[in-house]
Amino acid sequence: MIDYRFKFLIFLDKEKVSLSYMSEKTGMSELEIIENIKSFNQVAQQTIGETITLKDEQIIVPKGIVKNGLYLLFDKDPQNFFINEEERRYLIYLISFAKKEELSIYSFQDIMKVSKNTVLKDIKQLREDLEKEGVGLNYTRKTGFYLEGNELTIRSIAYSYLQKLMNGDNGELVTYLGIDALFYIEIHQRLLDIIQSYQLSIVPSRLKEASFFITYLLTRYQQYELDWQISNKELIMSLASFQYSKELLMILSDCKISEEEICYITMIFMTFLQNNQNEASLDFLVDCASEMIYEMERLAAIQFKDFRALLLNLVHHLIPAFFRIEYQLVLENELIEEIKIQYAEMFELTKRALFPLKKVTTQVISDEEIGYLTILFGGEINSQRKRKDFSSLKALILCPSGISSSLIMKSELQSLFPQINFFQTNSIEQYNAQHSEEYDLIFSSVPVKTDKKLYVIDPILTTLEKNLLVRQIQEDFFLSKIWFPTFDDILDTVAPYIVFKNGMNRDKLYRLVEKKLNLKMKRKEDDRPMLSELLTEDMIEITDQRLDWEEAIALAAKPLLAQDYIEERYIDAMINKVKDYGPFIHIGQGIALPHARPEDGVHHLGMSLLKVEQPVLLLDEEKHAIHLFICLAAIDNETHLKALASLTKILSNKEKLNELTQAKTKQEIVNIILKGEDEK
Repeated sequence: MIDYRFKFLIFLDKEKVSLSYMSEKTGMSELEIIENIKSFNQVAQQTIGETITLKDEQIIVPKGIVKNGLYLLFDKDPQNFFINEEERRYLIYLISFAKKEELSIYSFQDIMKVSKNTVLKDIKQLREDLEKEGVGLNYTRKTGFYLEGNELTIRSIAYSYLQKLMNGDNGELVTYLGIDALFYIEIHQRLLDIIQSYQLSIVPSRLKEASFFITYLLTRYQQYELDWQISNKELIMSLASFQYSKELLMILSDCKISEEEICYITMIFMTFLQNNQNEASLDFLVDCASEMIYEMERLAAIQFKDFRALLLNLVHHLIPAFFRIEYQLVLENELIEEIKIQYAEMFELTKRALFPLKKVTTQVISDEEIGYLTILFGGEINSQRKRKDFSSLKALILCPSGISSSLIMKSELQSLFPQINFFQTNSIEQYNAQHSEEYDLIFSSVPVKTDKKLYVIDPILTTLEKNLLVRQIQEDFFLSKIWFPTFDDILDTVAPYIVFKNGMNRDKLYRLVEKKLNLKMKRKEDDRPMLSELLTEDMIEITDQRLDWEEAIALAAKPLLAQDYIEERYIDAMINKVKDYGPFIHIGQGIALPHARPEDGVHHLGMSLLKVEQPVLLLDEEKHAIHLFICLAAIDNETHLKALASLTKILSNKEKLNELTQAKTKQEIVNIILKGEDEK
């Protein structure tokens, strides 16, 4: 594996460099440089038939390598290298963002090695994309191409496009084409020096991304005098990262940098640094995290067992999330649609529980950020399942593709194997530094060399993949005497008796059965009742009586009691919880969700609804006037979430909520629920 510092030699664009100069500039030992040359030469020889040589302490770089070095670093053939349409648009934007010279059509042609018509087509599509964001890619003969619009939006788009490029087919290779590569190496090394000097904890997968973004930004600073006001300036200047940013910007000693720009770089630091909980000025986010947990407990009618551990974990994620949200730096997450499908109910509940975060930021919270927090809360609920009585194993989770993927992967595995102790790492470097005796097996999203049992899996698994993985772990580690045959096992047994029809073979049959099994397993796996299955007509009451809040809760719970879903003491427990903890059951919009613990007298999962014609004042307070009481009798922290998520979705829709409050009959209420469930 080639050391990133070795790129300095390739980007120098020189045919002869002394070994001592290379060592001085990179901090690499001469032996390290020689070993990296050997690794590089293996690719160069196979690709272009030329190699770097050493002669009299001089590194000789052939012209072919000077010209094509960047492609060779990434093991690409320069003659067959292709930048796809999307990558070209992103690159045109980033080049215009970090404009170093007057840009013309030819400038883009020269960098991307494409025709004039191709560039014109790309620019047209890019302008259409940018118009939706209120940003223009303009051109004049005097200035060439340049970006125009709100500066924060321009930067937000640059950050998004940078991530898309780095996650694209050609990865970071294309990202280098828009900047001075040596400048990037200098900035990246400066960041590493600061991290080491202050012993900072970082998110490894975000560091390279931040290094590139800062490089593009600093290049932009050198070309433009940016006059804009940054929000939360006093808060940001109080952070330790403000000093780190000043040190980093010493690179641009000849360029005057405003406090606003130092603050902006500080904000970028905050998105990849970890363990910022001790910053006194961020205490408001600790309070925010606490309120969010409280909101989730209220909305999901659950109670987290280890509040402090969850609070620390949430704050850990909330600090970088706050700065990303506030400055519109949306993290790309290819798994977000999968999260919304597989964690649908948790996603809806989490979205509602983010109300405290919405109060402290001026920006819209993206689905990507909601997705991260969905996994966090969902993982905590999964971890509270009763642990099985198996021998404990230690497993390493390796997922270098990013925080969100890593969180999802850990959550999925914890729910499948509660008997295994997991710890995770987010980079190959961290993995290589790990002692193999510290773990028994590895779950990884990428292949790695190891003498341990290795399971290469996707962050989100299909139902069939989950079943097969459980079976494999059981076989490998004897966690169960139960044996689940795979389709291959079954097919091997029956193969002598099968005659395939024309067009059918073993592989096609396997894919067909896998698809059908996946659908059936998914239906079987999610057998939690829907809202309409719980709130049937016989579980609904409508009254025009004038009631106090205790009478209302008792009347709302009456159908549950009548059908032996709960004991009488459960009603007392719901009332006492309000007396002890205040009007926490008021979930907004005149809706109350009375509930207590399963051990307070619940026999079966159930829900009942009481609609009152005359508002009931919870704890006799005018600000807590209730129109609908929905009693929940939960048997655990999970089984009711599917129904509760549907209820939350209906109640958050003003039109549906109005229909509910105006309904006159039980059947009308049932129809509103059924209609709300059917709508996506």
